[in-house]
Amino acid sequence: MAEIRRYSIAAVICLVVLRVGIGWQLLYEGLWKIDTLSSSSPWTSDGYLKSSQGPMRNIFRAMTGDPNDQAWLDEDAVVARWDTWKQRFARHYGLDEKQVGRLNQLVDGSSVYAATIATPPNTAAVNSVSSASGSAGTHPPSSAPSALPPGVDFKAARLDDVISFDAKTKRLTIDGKAHMLPAEKQTLEDQVADGEGPEYDGYRKALNDAFTRASRLSYKERLRAHLVGNPDNAGRIDGRISQLQLYNDMLGRYEQKLTSATMAFEFDHLNQTWSDARAKAMELAGPVRAMDAELRAEAMDDIVTVDQLKRGPLPEPWTILKIVDVLTITGLAALGILLIVGLFTRFTALSAALMVFGFYLAMPPLPGVPEAPGPEHSFIVNKNLVEVLALMALAFVPSGYWFGLDNIIARMFARKSRVTVAGK
Repeated sequence: MAEIRRYSIAAVICLVVLRVGIGWQLLYEGLWKIDTLSSSSPWTSDGYLKSSQGPMRNIFRAMTGDPNDQAWLDEDAVVARWDTWKQRFARHYGLDEKQVGRLNQLVDGSSVYAATIATPPNTAAVNSVSSASGSAGTHPPSSAPSALPPGVDFKAARLDDVISFDAKTKRLTIDGKAHMLPAEKQTLEDQVADGEGPEYDGYRKALNDAFTRASRLSYKERLRAHLVGNPDNAGRIDGRISQLQLYNDMLGRYEQKLTSATMAFEFDHLNQTWSDARAKAMELAGPVRAMDAELRAEAMDDIVTVDQLKRGPLPEPWTILKIVDVLTITGLAALGILLIVGLFTRFTALSAALMVFGFYLAMPPLPGVPEAPGPEHSFIVNKNLVEVLALMALAFVPSGYWFGLDNIIARMFARKSRVTVAGK
């Protein structure tokens, strides 16, 4: 089979060129994917697998771990994800106790937000405290009414469950779960609108400092506000009509229609239904993904020191999707190189054929299967299957012996064999 005389020169040239051409296409695709890994949008097979169709649709979609992005729309799932990430982040960068506290406050929020009212006149700074585990404080006792400026009455403003004052420590404390609305802050400011003097100035500054800290939601609170509440209502979540149920209904309708569609117009309607469902998923999950990215970036910028940054980026945990991505990138690049240089060409061609056939099975242009997105229009046979057939043909011819490293290796072993025989 390795003798070139059994094949015409034209056939030899065409088969070698075909092998090198397919190898270059695989290698370039692999290198392009590798290059994206250092960019802001690294390549992943997530979208391709989620859009899979055909008999193996459920298998390919299951590889993503979350085929319908529903994990990003489940508050408990995202919270668990962030809690696990916090532990890995703190362990990887060796955060000290203070840094861990700041990280917990960033993700979970604080139980209280407090600011101390400056007692000396004309005090320029107010010592502010924001604690993740502090006490909500107590109301000023009647024996020390002068601690708060005249006119301030939390109970009259119906805010005694939101803000309190400790006469001993001179601290205003806003509840970390209730937060404080801008309108509520305005009510307290209106109580002392006519007040003048250092005691009023100190009170206003402490109120503003505590409100500023309390007005920022933690990431978990922002998550809940996005999924089930009104973000403008701070920590007090008002129930609203959930878009999550609408999305789940859209998915249900798609799955139901997928099993019964047979006509072209039904597939067109099916594709539109899927597009609408994916758009709704992006509308709902997109902000949560953005929060996740923002959380990681903020933790890196505000908590990790320069020395800790030298430990490198936090490695992502291994998942089925990550394994698929690594195998795909490695397979494309490695098999492409081996085909180009003509090393182990038959085994390489067979391995590449199996890999590309997997791409074909993810979106096969078979009867009764929705048409794959993109400009290509195929029926049963598409570009992937043509490439599979070409690779299978290469697996049955010794193209590496005609032009490649297989020839060099074969000659080396043949020479060694002749020397061994001659020595006997």
